[in-house]
Amino acid sequence: MVVGATFSGVSSTALLTTGQVSSSGAFLIFSLGTIGSLLPDIDSKSSIPFKVTFTLLSVFTAFAMIFSKAGYSLVELFLLWLGTYFFMKYIVMELFIRLTIHRGIFHTIPMGVLAGIISSIALKNLFFVDSKLAAWSGFFIAFGFIIHLALDEIYSVDLFNKRLKSSFGTAFTLYKRDNLVGTFAIYLLIAMLLPNIEISNLFNILSSETFYTKLWQTFLPNGTLFHGFIKF
Repeated sequence: MVVGATFSGVSSTALLTTGQVSSSGAFLIFSLGTIGSLLPDIDSKSSIPFKVTFTLLSVFTAFAMIFSKAGYSLVELFLLWLGTYFFMKYIVMELFIRLTIHRGIFHTIPMGVLAGIISSIALKNLFFVDSKLAAWSGFFIAFGFIIHLALDEIYSVDLFNKRLKSSFGTAFTLYKRDNLVGTFAIYLLIAMLLPNIEISNLFNILSSETFYTKLWQTFLPNGTLFHGFIKF
């Protein structure tokens, strides 16, 4: 989590200083990048990330439901919120536990990409985040997710004893050999959902010379150190 938060913090700061996102936008994508770095452990039923993620997912889904049904009375909305929350927390979560295994299909690179895409679409359509920020948000979810996978793979190499742990090759992977149907389903969902987000704009920004020129210009102070930091 610390490494994921650090990478997300540095990257979101770079976008903030180059004017790609606002201060509130930078905080949002930093937070989502940190959350994304916890998501691969969602298939570990006893882990804290699993419990926290499903609780938050249940709360967010419940609020998304009532936001889309604003014409009902407060009592009806409250009952709808409770029904959605308990459905997610106790039925969907139980199904998830029964159908997944640790370091299974949810512990792959395409799953990280899919998590980012779904998050971006949800932020745009359910929480009315503008398209550009929603795309960056999805990017950071996937970014944090993939950092976690890479670290898991690095930790599976025992440098001192010069050996590979049994977990080597199970984290940073594009597919699961024992679940090709699930792998195909994830890639199919990516192909279907990707056109709904403005991902091309992000890659145009990240590959542009202007972005890196502006980033370099903001690397050092312009004038005196901390000029205008404290105002009276």
